[in-house]
Parts: sequence; C-alpha cells; structure tokens
Amino acid sequence: MSNIESAVQLLTDVSQKRAIPVPILTARLELRPFQDGDTEEIVQLLADPEVTRFIGEVRTREAATSSVRVMRDAHAARGWGTLAVFPHGDHGCVGYCGVRPLPHTTEVEIAFALQRRCWNRGYATEAATASMDAAFRCLGVNSIVATVYPANKASLRVLEKLGMSLDSEVFGHWPMTTALLFRIERAKWQARDVRTAIGVG
Repeated sequence: MSNIESAVQLLTDVSQKRAIPVPILTARLELRPFQDGDTEEIVQLLADPEVTRFIGEVRTREAATSSVRVMRDAHAARGWGTLAVFPHGDHGCVGYCGVRPLPHTTEVEIAFALQRRCWNRGYATEAATASMDAAFRCLGVNSIVATVYPANKASLRVLEKLGMSLDSEVFGHWPMTTALLFRIERAKWQARDVRTAIGVG
C-alpha cells in the first residue's frame, strides 16, 4: 500500500479523525462548513447551466438541497471536506471549495464552483490555494489531484496557477468521455510562492 493510499484511508476513518481548522480565512474570502441557511444560494448556483456545464447537469432544488446536506454531514463526520465560500462583506454563500475524497480512488481532490458574478476575480484560485495549503499542513497527504474536462479553460487556468501538472487521462461522463487528472505533490507545493499564486502581497 502506498503512502497516498494509507493516508487517504486514515483520513476517511472517522474513528481517527484529522481535522482542518475552520473557518479558513484569506485576504478576501472566508471558507466555513455548510449550514442549512446556505441552501438557497447553492440551489441558485446549481440551477445555472453555465456554472454546471462541466460539473454535471443542472440540479433540481431537491438535488441541490441534498448536496448541501451531504457536504455539511461529510465535513462534520471527517473534520475536512467541501466548504461554503463567502467574500468578506458579502453575507451570502457564493459557492463551494475544498478538498474531498475522489470517488472510487485513493486520492484527495480539490473541487470548486462559484456563482457567475464571482468569476474572473481570482476567487477560485484564492479559495483553492487556501484549501490545499490547509490540507497539506493538517491531513498528511502526499499529493492532491483535480479532475477537469479539456474544454473547461477557466478551471485549467486555475490549476495552472495552483502549480498542478497533468498526470493522466481518466474517464469522464458522457458526452464528455475523457477528463484530465492534474496533480501536485507536497514537496512542489511547499516550494511554491503562495502569495504570488493568489495575487496577495
């Protein structure tokens, strides 16, 4: 068993919980566990066909509500997971970001989605940087991955800013049957200049 496999198996064993302290604060954002009051914003997020173009089809209210409950409960059980994103001074949740187990693998992935009004502001890079930095510091994983479709140019730019490199091709969901898996190792992450990556300082 590799170090990556053993680390992820330990992380998903709730009897040996290792937590990421929350909230996570950045220069412009706060990331905290989901609450029931965040549901309406996520319903709106997942009803937008542009937002959901590369993360699955548009969700019904019931499905979006279930997604909030799953993210909330998973974080409570594990002590880490996908978090609600709030710009400072904005009382509404504008999306999600965080690290979570990549289904059917022994990997930990970074995932994010934001409302369209928050696109092109660097929020995704800022939130993902903070989430990944916390994961490497607190969870003991040796690498973090991300999956993205080749046509998703915006997310590809974020992964480039995060310093992630193309690792392999993986199966996607029809009709986009091929997705790309990117990875960054702990040593490379620790060697990068985080302030430059998120445009701070």
